[in-house]
This record gives sequence, C-alpha cells and structure tokens, in this order.
Amino acid sequence: MKVIVVAGGSGGHITPVLAVVSELKSKYQKVEIVFIGSKGGIEGKLIPEKGIKALTISSGKFRRYHRNTLLNVIDPTTIFKNARDFLRFIAGIFDSLKILKEEEPDIVFLKGGYVSLPVGIACRIKRCPYFTHESDVIPGLANKILLKKAKKIFVSHPLGNFPDINKEKLVYSGNPIRKDILEGDKKRAYELFELKKDLKTILVLGGSQGARKINEIFSEKLNSYLEKYQVIHISGDFDYDWLEYKSKSSPNKERYKLAGFLTSELKDAYQIADIVITRAGVNVLTEIAALKKPALVIPLESSANDHQLANAKAYSREGAVYVMLQNHLTSEKLFSQVDRLLDDPEELSFMSEKINKFYKPDAAGIIADSLISFYKDSAREREEASAKKKPKNKQD
Repeated sequence: MKVIVVAGGSGGHITPVLAVVSELKSKYQKVEIVFIGSKGGIEGKLIPEKGIKALTISSGKFRRYHRNTLLNVIDPTTIFKNARDFLRFIAGIFDSLKILKEEEPDIVFLKGGYVSLPVGIACRIKRCPYFTHESDVIPGLANKILLKKAKKIFVSHPLGNFPDINKEKLVYSGNPIRKDILEGDKKRAYELFELKKDLKTILVLGGSQGARKINEIFSEKLNSYLEKYQVIHISGDFDYDWLEYKSKSSPNKERYKLAGFLTSELKDAYQIADIVITRAGVNVLTEIAALKKPALVIPLESSANDHQLANAKAYSREGAVYVMLQNHLTSEKLFSQVDRLLDDPEELSFMSEKINKFYKPDAAGIIADSLISFYKDSAREREEASAKKKPKNKQD
C-alpha cells in the first residue's frame, strides 16, 4: 500500500500527520509513505529526519482580508500577494499531477491548509481517492473546497459541530497528537525548572510563535502572580528579550521560568501546571484535554482566525475551559480570573474532567484503520473485477 500524506505551513499540521504515519507503519507492514509539503516550509527539514520520503510543491496562501485595518483602505500589498500566490497555486497543481503520475499512490491523506488544495485538485483530475482531516470547528478554505469529493472526512470535534457536512462521510476521529506529550514526569519537571512543589504553577503557552497580546497583558501583573504562584512562560522568540528584562526587577524572579520555545521539556511543564493560559489552537486544546489540565483560553479574534473562537466556544459550552475575549481583556481581569480559579479546587477538578472528554486516545489509529480498510476493500474489488474478465478454460 502506498500512501501520500500532505501537510505543511506549520507544526500544527505536521504533528498529527506524523502520528497517523506512525500508526500506519505499526498496523500495516507493507506500507510505503510519501510526504508532500510546501517549498520552503519547515517540513522540508523536519520530514527527512523521520526517514520519510519528502517531496515539495509550489503553493500559495489565499488571504481573505483586503483592507488595512489601521487605515481602513484597500491594501494593495495583500492584493499583490494573492495574485502572486494564485500563480504558485496553479504551479502546485501541475507539480501535484506530476507526483501522482510518478508515485501512483493508492490513497492520499490531506491534513488541510493551503498546501493540500493543489494536491486535492490534482487527485480529482487523476481520480485518485483522498481523505481529509479537519482540526477546527470551522473548516478551513482548502478543506471546504475538498470536502465534496473526499472519501471520508475526519474531524476533531463531535459530529454535531458540523451540520452542513454529509454525515455519511464524517468520522469523529479526534485530533492526533504526539504520544510523547503524555510521558511527562513531575519530579523531573520540578528539577528541570527549579520550582517548588508547595506552590501552584501557571503555564502560559502562546504557541510556537508566542502570543504578543497575552504576553503583554500577563506581564503587566507579573509581580502579583509571583507573590502567590510560580510561572512557566513560553513566550515565543520575538518577545523573549523584553520579558526577560522585565522579570529581572521582580522581587520573586526565581519563581518565573521563561522560555522562547520548549520541545521535549513541554511534556514535563504540562505535568506540574495547575492551570494553562493559552490560545485556542486545536493542537494545544487536544494536548491539555489528554492531560486533563484546566485552561483559561484567550482565542484570536479576527476574520482570519475565526476558527479559534469557534474552537473555544465548543469547549466552553461543555464547561471544559474558561474563555476570555481578547478585545475586552485587561491585566486586572486576567489576574482576578486566574486567582479565582486557582482558589477553587472543585471548579478545577470539574474542568479537568470535562476537558478530558474531548480527547480521543486513538485518533491516529482510527484514521489509520480507515485508510487500511479502504485499501483492502479496493484491492478486493479490483481482484474480483479482474477475475470476471478472465476467460473461462474450456474443458475437453
């Protein structure tokens, strides 16, 4: 069985695909994986390190915002970028057609994002079966276009969140995450971050690029937090320097552990976190759901990121997270809410149980099983069709 998997643009797309690839390899020995990513993306370096054949295509991002939000005028730069990326998108279709012809895959698995669209369109042209995975409550533009012809549509949230999608195609798989995130150790974490066991720990997590607004609002009351709690703050590289400078003046600076980005250490940071302050990206939501961590969620709010607000609402409706809207957020409000939650163990316990219900432990396995089942059924149908075409031997 040969499977092409497609993802790129961010680690948020790549990590779930790698989880599915791992399951495919463990469940079906005779499987060949080919990865398609975008030219110049981080996947070009990351995937070959995993021992997976990696190919790249041209791809372009379609920006649905055309106005300068500060000046409220048409932004010619955005129009130019869209025109340029449209040409890249067309080139990506031809790149994909060439790859499909050369590789002859049995199945294509599309994670979504702008790199998936040209491959999906090429699959339609070549009549190659493809499957998609939608992480968010609101499907991205690429997936919206690709859903109609997909064999199956895997989703990260309960099916009731997708009333407009063909129910026969929908599969509630959950969102695949890397298994090592579940292997954190509390003892190792306290030693690694040099923190105390008798103080509650706040984990501020803005994602791989950080979250400027969260960093600014949180840091305004840093001294107040450190008077009562200890903090692990993943700031993103862009905000690290000024946050480090600001924290040096705090009388309890030894309680503040700042990092631009965490890799293998993140699983340990999660283990000692009593509450997580984060955005509403589906990967981090899935991780805290798996680890039963209470969370205060501050979704990005813009036309380009409405999926984060929808994700946050889906969790909030079940009492799984506490949501605060960025447009109305102040440092005083944030501190007051964090302080209230950390002082209410019953509420934290309730949130832990509720958020854990959003976690599907075998998300990658569900997807892998479906792909393998489709391949076996298709192979059986081809064999039966071939047998019918063979002429019967005449007996003497």
